[in-house]
Amino acid sequence: MSVAETLDPLFPNGLSNTLLISLGNSLRKDDGVGPYLAMQLAKISGVKIENAGDRPERSIDFAESHRPEQIVFLDAADFGCKPGTLRQIETSELVERSLSSHRLPLSALIDWIEAEYSICCFCLGIQAGSMQLGEELTPEVTQTAEHMIRWFKYAARKEVK
Repeated sequence: MSVAETLDPLFPNGLSNTLLISLGNSLRKDDGVGPYLAMQLAKISGVKIENAGDRPERSIDFAESHRPEQIVFLDAADFGCKPGTLRQIETSELVERSLSSHRLPLSALIDWIEAEYSICCFCLGIQAGSMQLGEELTPEVTQTAEHMIRWFKYAARKEVK
């Protein structure tokens, strides 16, 4: 499934009421895809993104200050596919699938935000190829990230029209 085929159905109302929250550690190769996306997507007018890094609990503050209708978490994951594969990960899968070194389980955080703020949350995972020490993303994950950036640029431009 292409990046567009994955992202199109997840944003039926556009980007204006969505907050993207990236997760990950940029010193652990592909775990840095979230912070990389945050840095690149922050440059696009119309895209709201915050980088929680390796502290997903910061998402509570982001939810409080932005009050979006939807939060989308962007993270590296392991769901047994080819590196660079992008897919939505159900909350029930997050305990087993997340690779980031989160202090608070993302599934618990999502449950809390949805209950406290009535915000719909979901996670987009990118299959990691390497979580070893290092600051460079693998080529497969880089390619997926670049496709995502292009998709968000297109979606943001489409909303302006």
